[in-house]
Amino acid sequence: MKNLSSFYKICFLGMALFGISLSYAQGTETKRLQAGMTGNFGLNFQKMGSKKMDVNGVGTDLSVGVIIHTSFKNSSNLGLATGLEFDFETLKYKAGADSVFYKYIDNEILGKDDAGGTAFQLSERQMKPIYVSIPLMLLFRTEPIGDFRYFGKFGIRNSFLVSQKINDMGVDVGSSTVIENTSMRSFGETFFYKGSIGFSAGAEWNFVGTTTLVPEISFFYGLTPMHYRFSEKNYSLYDGSGTYFYTKSKQNQLMLKISILF
Repeated sequence: MKNLSSFYKICFLGMALFGISLSYAQGTETKRLQAGMTGNFGLNFQKMGSKKMDVNGVGTDLSVGVIIHTSFKNSSNLGLATGLEFDFETLKYKAGADSVFYKYIDNEILGKDDAGGTAFQLSERQMKPIYVSIPLMLLFRTEPIGDFRYFGKFGIRNSFLVSQKINDMGVDVGSSTVIENTSMRSFGETFFYKGSIGFSAGAEWNFVGTTTLVPEISFFYGLTPMHYRFSEKNYSLYDGSGTYFYTKSKQNQLMLKISILF
């Protein structure tokens, strides 16, 4: 409930930011600032850092939020692109070369130093993190060509973890029964910050008045680990020999973004 309350607060802040930005943009004759709504559909490509866990297909990313384009004072062709987006991701993993296990109580996955729990052999894992993302990118635009204006972006996408759910398929070790553990929690399983660097290319179509439809395609290269454990006592996964480890992974993303700017 705490994570859900924080998420609603962030949603309210985002809508307030959009309202302020939109009001300012509509009252600016020079159009040095434009703001609007945006939506993304992305594909997530995990890069594994060890053979203990492997990818299990391509993940997805659905995003909604606000977008802001600004131009520098002395050049309408150069500016900054930013905004506030809510990312609903799916990550897919499976056990790698060795068998993978963890212990749990109810829907809580236990760490290395936690006592008790039921042993579970993991075969497939689906993670559903929610991020708040703030892109900060340089914007390069051409002069208008008819109703169109083409652009490129280059910069950093900063994402902050809000909440996550873990759904696991595997075998209950005690009964040898195939089961699904849904809505599991694991403290610190996903790193709270995700940073990536990337570029975009797209076009602005001025289809009515000062309103533009903006499609673009982006690629982002992951810089930070998706999962990181600061202390070995918090490792939750272990192999057949009883050696604990954490999932080593980074992420690349391919995104299609559609925006409306006012």
